[in-house]
Amino acid sequence: MAVFFNQATLTYNDNTTNSNIVTGEIIEVLSATKTAVQDDYSTNDTVTYLINIVNSGTTAISGITVSDDLGAYEFDTQTLTPLTYEENSVKYFVNGVLQATPTVTAGPPLVISGIAVPANAIVTIAYTAEATDFAPPFAEGIVTNTALISGGGITEITVTETIAAESSANLTIT
Repeated sequence: MAVFFNQATLTYNDNTTNSNIVTGEIIEVLSATKTAVQDDYSTNDTVTYLINIVNSGTTAISGITVSDDLGAYEFDTQTLTPLTYEENSVKYFVNGVLQATPTVTAGPPLVISGIAVPANAIVTIAYTAEATDFAPPFAEGIVTNTALISGGGITEITVTETIAAESSANLTIT
């Protein structure tokens, strides 16, 4: 939490008086979590993500943007993206009630903008992404997916979810 200090100064007829120093604390009213519906992935699987944004304050906050890196990571001199957003999969709920789809830019990064979070409400954004060939397929492989929640005059919030590669063999006989 951010702490601030305030002191007033009054000057009149060349006399100056300072008030007491007041200390205050800015309490964030917005919090967020990110969850993958399934714990693991394999190449070409779809992964469903849920981002919950909770407004515990008494004022609605609008103009929120969620920017999801789709698990992007650096490899040599390239940025590889192990997830691809599944078109038209974004669902936007306020207190469990489906809303009109906000503006979506597939990316990478995936950008979802025009989100409003009413006072004392929970917004859930659900979407799916497909694991690409850049998702590490070996047993120790993971995809760490990070989203940044910003705009609306809030302090930016970062939420992350990590899923592991499926540990079973994926064999077919023809």
